[in-house]
Amino acid sequence: MTENSNPAEITPATTPAADSRPIAESTPLDLRTAGAGRGPLTRTLLIAGGSVLAAAVLVGGGVAVGAAIADDGDDDDAAEVPSSVSADRGTDSTAELAEIVAAAAAAADGEAVGVEADTDGSWNVEFETNAGDETEVRVGSNGSAEVVSTDAADPDDTAPQHVLDADTLDALVSAAMAEVDGRIVDIEIDADAASPFDVSVVQSNGRMLDLQLDAALKVISITPA
Repeated sequence: MTENSNPAEITPATTPAADSRPIAESTPLDLRTAGAGRGPLTRTLLIAGGSVLAAAVLVGGGVAVGAAIADDGDDDDAAEVPSSVSADRGTDSTAELAEIVAAAAAAADGEAVGVEADTDGSWNVEFETNAGDETEVRVGSNGSAEVVSTDAADPDDTAPQHVLDADTLDALVSAAMAEVDGRIVDIEIDADAASPFDVSVVQSNGRMLDLQLDAALKVISITPA
């Protein structure tokens, strides 16, 4: 063996240089290959996360659609509700109306020009004198009469052109009941010469109808109230 021979030198293995690029410059994750080389657990988590997100979107959309449908339903229901009153209100009897007017006349001057049924079974009767003074009388369900209000005549007021006497009441009730079924809840005298009488009738389903009558006490129009 040669004395000056040196042992073989061992060259250290080269260590790969660490990636010195900033994090922002790192290669972005490719979603198309994100699952490649990953284990079953990683792929399961990715799939589960996507499922939860999709379910949240579907649930949110379902709630929004359901709320919209509910709102539309509420609007439709509101639009379909008709204006109505109790079908038990009023009367179809001429004799009952004549008694109501007679009871009220004992507490007021003038002639009856209007009569209206109240919701509690009472009636309000309006009277007007030849001078134009007006008085409203309430007739209770027991027949008692009480003055509710009085209004003095204005300088240009005149005597009423039509009044609700017994014969006129009988003719109005007969004409109205011949055209529609129901109960009379209001009779008014208007200043319109072509249709001075207005009769309101409530039907059994609660719908209200207005009947216009001419000076000859004939029905000339029927409209929903």
